[in-house]
Amino acid sequence: MNIFTRITGIALAAVLLAFSGCSDEPEKDKPIDPRLTGEWSNELEGADGKTFSIDYYGYFTASLDPAGADGRGTVTGKLTAEGTEYIMSNMKETTGKNWGDAVRFYNGTYIQIIYDDARNSFELQCKDSPPVKEFFGGVYKKQ
Repeated sequence: MNIFTRITGIALAAVLLAFSGCSDEPEKDKPIDPRLTGEWSNELEGADGKTFSIDYYGYFTASLDPAGADGRGTVTGKLTAEGTEYIMSNMKETTGKNWGDAVRFYNGTYIQIIYDDARNSFELQCKDSPPVKEFFGGVYKKQ
């Protein structure tokens, strides 16, 4: 093999390695079902009232007062679709409520969203975790 062929082969290998590596960009968020995006309320009063604001990628802010525990607080987090369910993750209470520390124990919990398109609503259920059902469960209507 002559020197030109060797240099060409080495240069070609270097170019292939440079373009075949992993991307430095983080994986992009995948959008959730568009029916779920928007402002939602269970339309109840006082400690029973709960609201959700959910964006296109599943990031949410929820306002709730679980069982009248320590007053109304705000929880932020992320909903990620997995099959027919959603996973709640990155949850944290942002207003310093005593019950807020408990929220992090439910990261990774699967929830079920049942849509009622005719009523512009959904029901949030949680078969596996009664506290998540207590904190977040219920029927929510689009506002």
